[in-house]
Amino acid sequence: MNLREMVEKWKLKCFSSFPDENICGITEDSRRVQKGFVFTAVPGEHAQGWNYIPEAIEKGAIAVIGLPQLPEELLNLLKEKNIPYFAHENPRCILGEVAHYLAGDPTQSMVVIGITGTNGKTSTTYLVESIFKEKGIATARFGTLGYTIGEQNIEAVHTTPFNEELVSLFSKAKEAGITHVVMEVSSHSLAQDRVAGIHFTVGAFTNLTQDHLDYHKTMEEYLKAKLKLFESLEGENTFGVINKSDPYGEQFIQHCKSRYVTYGMKGDYWASDIEVSMKDTRFVLHTPYGEGEVKLSLVGKHNVFNALCASAIAGELGISLKEIQKGLKNLKSIPGRFELIEEGQEFTVVVDYAHTDDGLNHVLQTARNLTRGRVIVVFGCGGDRDKTKRPKMGAVAGKWADLIILTSDNPRTEDLKRILLDIEVGVQKMGKHKGDDYYVIENREEAIQFAINKAKSNDIVVIAGKGHEPYQIIGTQKLPFDDREVARKFLKGKV
Repeated sequence: MNLREMVEKWKLKCFSSFPDENICGITEDSRRVQKGFVFTAVPGEHAQGWNYIPEAIEKGAIAVIGLPQLPEELLNLLKEKNIPYFAHENPRCILGEVAHYLAGDPTQSMVVIGITGTNGKTSTTYLVESIFKEKGIATARFGTLGYTIGEQNIEAVHTTPFNEELVSLFSKAKEAGITHVVMEVSSHSLAQDRVAGIHFTVGAFTNLTQDHLDYHKTMEEYLKAKLKLFESLEGENTFGVINKSDPYGEQFIQHCKSRYVTYGMKGDYWASDIEVSMKDTRFVLHTPYGEGEVKLSLVGKHNVFNALCASAIAGELGISLKEIQKGLKNLKSIPGRFELIEEGQEFTVVVDYAHTDDGLNHVLQTARNLTRGRVIVVFGCGGDRDKTKRPKMGAVAGKWADLIILTSDNPRTEDLKRILLDIEVGVQKMGKHKGDDYYVIENREEAIQFAINKAKSNDIVVIAGKGHEPYQIIGTQKLPFDDREVARKFLKGKV
């Protein structure tokens, strides 16, 4: 594709005449610019993309796409260098669509399943992948725990990568013979149009509770971002999968532009006879084409909802009930999701990624229902993130736990003492007393050791917030730290 074809196809506003040069690539990262590339000056949270126009020109950019408003000195620089400038109200959307087009539109010939929601995205993608494997479908999975293409595993920097990286992942998947991709679609990626250019076959909604308000500011804006996935579903073969039991489910039904099915305690796919133990979860799966018993190795009622979502996706894609049952059963565990840490101790230790009040509520309620002893929880809240959820998480801990240890999570550049005080507000509202019902231990390793030393037979220790993460962010440093390894070290010492 040449510049003229791009301008005409996406109706870009031109600020000068331009040659019919062929486009070799497109990027928003000036460090990746090569000769023949188009540079996209995307507005960022901390810096304007147009600040990097000079570097992009030096590296061989043949054109720049950006907002209609550009500082005069940069417009003059572009004129001086004879580099055309094309304007659009949403340059990142253009970036995504052009990048996919240049790559041959790989998702056009794939089944792409996008899963969005506050909690459950990762678990649901794993469950869908397991069902597809049972069916013999070549599947890729993109999300928080990494990007998996066949046998290849790529470390995840973001839950949903940026446009160019996504195009690269889809291209690699297509080359590897992958026909189905199941991916987590974060609210950030939807708000920032990172998924522009992807042809989604399925959009699935898990749930919506408070999170990421440091970015979205209000629940209305957070919801609006999530709805964009369902507003993008167009075409005869697309469909939505919506949690009817969630209070926001009706909003997703109203905004879904394609056909849809529902799931939950009511809906097209629903569950009955739910039994949860420390080792597994069992229920009867009801579908439009029959019912059958399901045994999940994943623990907790919240995982029943994740399994229902995965079953609805698979069922509507023509996969049989028997194959769905086997696929759900085959998944043994998910890193950092109610992950049991066993070293022969007389009590239970669980590591979980729960980092919202809703997520913590599900995990601690599950723990309470499963233990004959006490519930002990170790958790904190991330710094430089939504502050309003901190007292809510404290209140949840106060409701379900007998002993609470507040500690650091990823404090980043925020004052840790301030974070912990915010959480304490919620703990104290539940009538808990410092030194009796709860403790504050800033060092996370010491907090985990304290909890394990306090645990007795039949107790359950929940280490929440970081799950699979092998690091802790303190200040601007990313330091090695894995809750699971730390717990094992102290358990071995205690045993």
